[in-house]
Amino acid sequence: MITPITTDPSDKKRQRRMVLRTFVLIVALLFTTELLIMFLLDRLGVLAGLKQGGTIENLLDAALLIVVSAPAIWMLLERQVEASSHRKSAEDSLFLLQKIFDNASEAFTITDAQANIVAVNSAFSVITGYGADEVIGQNPRILNSGRQSRAFYQDMWRSLLEKGMWQGEIWNRRKNGEVYPEWLTLYAIRNENRQVSHFIGVFTDITTRKRMEENLLQVSNFDALTGLPNRDMLYDRLQLACFHASQSKSIVALLFLDLDRFKHINETLGHKGGDELLQVVAQRLSSVVRNGDTVSRLGGDEYIILLESVRDADEVAAMAKQILAHIAGTIKMGERELYITASMGIAVFPEDGNDRATLMMKADAALYRAIENGGNDYQFYSEAMSAHALERLTMVGALRHAIERNELLVCYQPQLDIQTGRIVGMEALVRWKHPELGVVSPAVFIPLAEENGLISDIGKWVLRTACRQTKAWEQAGYRLRVGVNISARQFYQENIRDCVLEVLNETGLDPHQLEIEITESMMMSDPEEAIASLNELRQRGIKVAIDDFGTGYSSLSHLKHFPIDTLKVDQSFVRDVCQDEDSAAIAAAIIGLAHNLGIKSIAEGVETTEQLEFVRKHGCHEIQGFLFSRPVLTDEFENLLKDGAALFAHVEACPPGECC
Repeated sequence: MITPITTDPSDKKRQRRMVLRTFVLIVALLFTTELLIMFLLDRLGVLAGLKQGGTIENLLDAALLIVVSAPAIWMLLERQVEASSHRKSAEDSLFLLQKIFDNASEAFTITDAQANIVAVNSAFSVITGYGADEVIGQNPRILNSGRQSRAFYQDMWRSLLEKGMWQGEIWNRRKNGEVYPEWLTLYAIRNENRQVSHFIGVFTDITTRKRMEENLLQVSNFDALTGLPNRDMLYDRLQLACFHASQSKSIVALLFLDLDRFKHINETLGHKGGDELLQVVAQRLSSVVRNGDTVSRLGGDEYIILLESVRDADEVAAMAKQILAHIAGTIKMGERELYITASMGIAVFPEDGNDRATLMMKADAALYRAIENGGNDYQFYSEAMSAHALERLTMVGALRHAIERNELLVCYQPQLDIQTGRIVGMEALVRWKHPELGVVSPAVFIPLAEENGLISDIGKWVLRTACRQTKAWEQAGYRLRVGVNISARQFYQENIRDCVLEVLNETGLDPHQLEIEITESMMMSDPEEAIASLNELRQRGIKVAIDDFGTGYSSLSHLKHFPIDTLKVDQSFVRDVCQDEDSAAIAAAIIGLAHNLGIKSIAEGVETTEQLEFVRKHGCHEIQGFLFSRPVLTDEFENLLKDGAALFAHVEACPPGECC
């Protein structure tokens, strides 16, 4: 409501002075006029018949007349001035209302009783694109978008006429054809006879607000990377699907899907390439399922497919095969072509469980069985899988406490100079000896540690233990180099430089005696960051080795820029150098590459004299493998050092005609 403008007190004083001056002038004019009239009448003899002193009486009468009429004159003058003041105040208020109307951020539309537009403001034109001259006289239905039904408008008009107001969200159309949302409030204005005289509409464009709401809905219910439903939406749909299935006596299938070897692929492609692969997989999954089924992503390469209204397990199996076949195939990622496959675990409602948690746990157990079977396969849940899943959970729980309970051990496998046969270094390898589970293979617990975020703590413990032991051997007179494997999580998610330098400072080991080993796949996941981190380490004297070289996808153009000291020939090539020409050619090429780059080569997994002679013939610098020693504990390694054990005391020369 607009409050009328009040007159300033100084204005009132001026008005009263004006009234007083006007009053005095009127009284003086009346008095003077009366005198003039009497004077003229007297000169003309009109008053001759009056008695002496009549003129004075007439003057007194005139004065009396003036005195009697003066209050009336005064009131009339005051009313006139007051009316003038009210008119000025009304004009000022009307001017202010007009300014508010024209400059309001909300759009205003005023219509007559027949809903013909009689006035709009500037905001109306800004929002709709229509000028005032284009809509005056028109019905507001020119903005109709067609999105609202006839019933919607009937309810709106009923509320407006019965309650005098309607408010709500409505979609209208701009002059350019764009449909937009607005928040609209309508008022019915009635005259003194209670008849509707006008309608007023006030609205704001809520496009931005609606977009924010949609974005919030997207973030809350959909995966940001792939656009698939996320965990929360999956849970809602699963609960609803199970309810409908129980009513219709049908079944619901929950399919857990993981990409085979995704960790290796992700390390090779880098995070950006890995994300692109996940998006491609999401598109393939979405295109193969039925309408009404749900494909969701929980994170990483974990997808869950919800199949509703399925007849039986045979239909689920047929759909699982179809999905896996659709996923499997070649994907071109930049200059590389990757062949991908997936593994799948299946749990069925109500056979395998009646609640979400049970179904998801059993589908997850079935997935692990499919992975253990080699991948590119699906498995239905069975009771035997629960025991296996429980075993995994037990193992993870025990692994969390392995360091504090002193269950982890570090073994050392000697690395020998191929010319002198003497031990020049060793690789530190972690082992786990559980009091009940016994010795757990690294092939089992290392993946568990990586999956459950334990690998960083274990990796740092191994680094500290190996450096401390190498320092102890140096103090005993044996200066050796120790190689320690660094996981991708340690390398990229922690400050590897600070971590390594902290351990070296703590143990007192010379940085030149430490060699960190990273895989080529890990190195290629983010070449620029890898180069920067490795340069920082090498500047401190720490050596860098590429482990399992030849098994990844490293580019030779990148390799020459990496600050490395050693290439380790993977044992998979060394193992077959005497039986497989391709393996022999690759092993020889890696050794030759090391020579060309001016760095050292180490052959891993040397187990026979034939393999030894092959790598020696091609110029390999060092070897490690069972031919000399398996990985051993500290005491046994010390015995090798004390005994002065050498390679040539353990092996005979390669027989003539053998693989040399």
